[in-house]
Amino acid sequence: MHVLFTTPPAPGHVYPTLPLVEELVDRDHRVTYISAASLEAEIVRAGALFIDLGWEPDTTTLAASGFSVDALSADLRGFLAAARTLAPGLLDALSDDPPDVVCIDSVPLGGFLAEQFAASTVSLIANLATNEGFPPSNLIDGFTPHHPAMQHYFAELADWFSAYGLAVPVGPSRDNAPAPPSLVFIPREFQIAGNSFAEDVHFIGPSMPRRARRSASWTPPHDDAQVLLVSLGTAFNNRPEFFASCAEAFADSRFHVVLSLGTHIDPADIGTLPHNIEAHQTVPQLDVLRHATAFITHAGMGSTMEALYYKVPTIAVPQVREQSVNAARLESLGLGVQLPSPTPGDLRTVTEKVAADTVIRSGLAEMKEAINRAGGTTAGTGIIEAAGTNRRDPA
Repeated sequence: MHVLFTTPPAPGHVYPTLPLVEELVDRDHRVTYISAASLEAEIVRAGALFIDLGWEPDTTTLAASGFSVDALSADLRGFLAAARTLAPGLLDALSDDPPDVVCIDSVPLGGFLAEQFAASTVSLIANLATNEGFPPSNLIDGFTPHHPAMQHYFAELADWFSAYGLAVPVGPSRDNAPAPPSLVFIPREFQIAGNSFAEDVHFIGPSMPRRARRSASWTPPHDDAQVLLVSLGTAFNNRPEFFASCAEAFADSRFHVVLSLGTHIDPADIGTLPHNIEAHQTVPQLDVLRHATAFITHAGMGSTMEALYYKVPTIAVPQVREQSVNAARLESLGLGVQLPSPTPGDLRTVTEKVAADTVIRSGLAEMKEAINRAGGTTAGTGIIEAAGTNRRDPA
């Protein structure tokens, strides 16, 4: 079976899928992944054939401006332009080995290719799932499909699909189409209004890769170190003053602090660091979390799920609306706390309290049990394989 993955070319969307890629490859399926060049190494390490989309989001602009419906529309249109350019060569390249299943995450190229090759589809959801009870407007400031920026995007999308004689993948004409199965990379217990979703929405929870994301390793300086990881993710992280505040807050504390700054900040910009603090543009996050006592995080869903998987208490410092929703969910479930605008004193006091909180530790143990029940990679791979056996007959 040939499985094709098309996701937004960003770590938060690609990383949750890599365990699925690994498992599919280990089961002797062929996997092709279309993404950005910056993610090629991880995708190839998972075992997939990589195809360069030729575009990736402008994280410098996002880091400065935040995420809004205008930013979303700009990203969608950027991806669409790249997909239109890539499409003719891609159709030729895939014609000798067309996909049986296309795994699609919120970008139109997957639907386009599925229509062209009469492939089955599986939806991938890397964040909180949305429906009528929990709409997308809860996650993105100002979002509505009727926003002028979104209408501009929909018009360009319709033009592309129509040029190939395909039905436009949005709008009233698609409302009665059967929904493909969806894989949500969070447990149902974390999902807001989790019981309101249909049976074809499968909350499989997070899984960790065995081969991908293993290009570097990290170990604590000594066996009894109390490790504190600090990261604002890969997009909205151009906050040198925040990381400097963390260095001030935890100087000579009991924590060994690992600052993951992001590519927009030079570690030298943080200044001279105390002996118990190390700073890097990137760190092997999974390795650090395995040893972590606490995690100061932006509460992006990828980092949130990784923290829950390793049962690490969180202190959430969200940067955009979606992260604020995740942070509030962590706090409401007793898995951590949120500090939207912390002072150095707040950071140290709250982190010390959270790291020692036995109630939070108990909640994390229960959530890890929910993650284990969700089925993870095994469940997700089974659903993809089942979709492959139901491949549509070409029209």
